[in-house]
Amino acid sequence: MKQNNESASRVELNVLWTKAHPVVLAFIRSTIRDFHRGEDVMQEVAETVAEKFDQYDRKRPFPPWVLGIARNKVLAYLRKHANDRHVFDDETVGKIATVYGDVEGEFSEMQNALEICMKQVKGRAQKILKMRYVRNQTPAVIARALGLSANAVSVMLHRVRQALRECVQRQLDSSPIPLDTPQGGG
Repeated sequence: MKQNNESASRVELNVLWTKAHPVVLAFIRSTIRDFHRGEDVMQEVAETVAEKFDQYDRKRPFPPWVLGIARNKVLAYLRKHANDRHVFDDETVGKIATVYGDVEGEFSEMQNALEICMKQVKGRAQKILKMRYVRNQTPAVIARALGLSANAVSVMLHRVRQALRECVQRQLDSSPIPLDTPQGGG
């Protein structure tokens, strides 16, 4: 019987974590600029969530609970790297975590729209986006690698981001409006 409870708990954790993962990752990436260090912090959050899941109060929403754990991990990281001038103070990190908790539903819709739009990016534009946002390379480094000027890379990045922004907006505009969302001027 205990094994069935543990199995059900793992399934529940998987479902909840899958839904909360995008907003937690966005929160971490918004506070920790280095992609790889952000991924390390995300891994620590996942480990802590798995370890403490039996302490989670199922009467409360899961995303704020996970964001609380993420907030603590981010603060620990920022304290450790306090000499970095891009580090936020504790109060700012707390406010950012609260905002991510408040907009979690909207964020999921935007994340889905962005994933659809990213699939449409091909060729050099796709390569430049990966170099910039996955490998965290500067436009100057990308330019050297591709035989372009840094200005040309910056212009391409701007154009691709603009196209993605417009695509995401079209995706969001075409999605059905939830019934509980107020419409019009009230």
